[in-house]
Amino acid sequence: MADAVKRLAELGEEIDYGATMEMNGPIETPVAEAAPALPVGMAALVTLGLVAVIAGFVAIGIAAGIAPLYAGFLILWYFGSVHNLETKSLPALFVGALAGLGTSWLIQYGATHWGATGALPGLIIIIVAIFFQLAGWLPLVINRAFMLYVTVLGAATLQLHEDFGQVALAIVAGTLYFGGIVFLGKLVAAKRAG
Repeated sequence: MADAVKRLAELGEEIDYGATMEMNGPIETPVAEAAPALPVGMAALVTLGLVAVIAGFVAIGIAAGIAPLYAGFLILWYFGSVHNLETKSLPALFVGALAGLGTSWLIQYGATHWGATGALPGLIIIIVAIFFQLAGWLPLVINRAFMLYVTVLGAATLQLHEDFGQVALAIVAGTLYFGGIVFLGKLVAAKRAG
């Protein structure tokens, strides 16, 4: 293992897994800097705003008959925590999430119709996707959002009765709704700033 890591370093490869490994040493995970604390009144206002945004998404989901709203909330979590609400990240988030959904569906469909052998095409796609992500190929499709959705939807308990069409609707709704709110909020903030 140490030889492989040394060889990668010699080749000038930079792979950031969110942790660094020293030769023959422990893995160190960098501590993320905490966001600056908001004053109590501002924190209350932001919390109320988030509750309103989330309630709006739930209402839209119920009205549209989208049952697995968790897929849309994953968009919100990922968009906010991984991409800090940068709207330019939405295309890759959206496409990666749908590609992860499609791969998970392929595994479920294959396993349901042909047993363990039927899951192999989807598993091969995941192996190739890992390689592509490490190589930096097809980042619009193969990215952290792809891996998040493959992982979440790969949970056996979720896949037993999951309606992947409804999950796709939740991904579309979450991307449009949460991305749209942030986009509009940034437009308003920019106009107010000058």
